[in-house]
Amino acid sequence: MLTKIYQQSGNATQEGIREIFAAIQPKPEAQEVVLYLKQKGYLIYLISGAIDMYVKEVAKKLGVSGFYANSSLAFNQQGGLEKIHYRNNQGEVKVEQLKDLVKKFGIGTNEAVFVGDSENDIEVFKETGHGIAVHATSEELKHVAWREIESLQELYNIL
Repeated sequence: MLTKIYQQSGNATQEGIREIFAAIQPKPEAQEVVLYLKQKGYLIYLISGAIDMYVKEVAKKLGVSGFYANSSLAFNQQGGLEKIHYRNNQGEVKVEQLKDLVKKFGIGTNEAVFVGDSENDIEVFKETGHGIAVHATSEELKHVAWREIESLQELYNIL
């Protein structure tokens, strides 16, 4: 249904969507916090349920070490949006991606800190034991969080 709405708008082209994502700027506080954490020696990866084209742009602009995006767009040969691919089991997928990262870097999952804001972060919060809920509205996410913050800048006091 969402795909049809986008298609009917006439703006659902690969180039149009790429331009929209390229124009989006991360919040200044996100850039500052990422720079601070990198200076402290943290490796920063984005693990997101968002669309890959978008997450790639944000990762590039923030200068993070890498990313995982768990949704994607499929386009036809003319560049029109054909389908939105979304993985329904986001919590499980994020845990597997986290496991890939900790294996890659030779650390334990309990050494990873995960910042999240939605219910699809619950499983990875449980896995790390170091989930930081930011702007969370989900009571279940807050319950499993190690810490709860309202602003990314509060990470300065935690990490």
